Amino acid sequence: MAKQDKPILPEEVVGAIAESIIPIAPSSSTASELKSRVMARIQGKRVFDLMTIRAEEGEWITLLPGIEKKLLSNFEEGRAQSFLLRMAPGSTLPSHEHFTNEENIMLEGEAMVGDIQFSLGDYQYAPKGSSHDLVSTRNGCLVFVRTL
Repeated sequence: MAKQDKPILPEEVVGAIAESIIPIAPSSSTASELKSRVMARIQGKRVFDLMTIRAEEGEWITLLPGIEKKLLSNFEEGRAQSFLLRMAPGSTLPSHEHFTNEENIMLEGEAMVGDIQFSLGDYQYAPKGSSHDLVSTRNGCLVFVRTL
């Protein structure tokens, strides 16, 4: 065994630590997903399928006047989502609290979040519990949003 391959802890210590860990049952949705992945592996199927949504596909849902959302993905019973948010020129999104972590990337146009201007390519991370000031856009914008 090479010097760098030598275990950091003695094997009996690692074993004692492993035996002391109390197992935690996964949620039913997580258990179901794990079972499906294991069974797919056993049957020699691909475990992950790619999903592609073309620009002209999907449904835009009106959230508020001038503000639409196009859901791209929805995981963990709605707690994790990816979607596009489209704001028409002159529209505003009221200030709001984040109930999950959220990432945003400006894809088109510009918007103001309070007194902060966001332009093409700008990124923002908003942790759970944080708040956004009023979001407004003079000429419209398209934002990629991911909740975690």
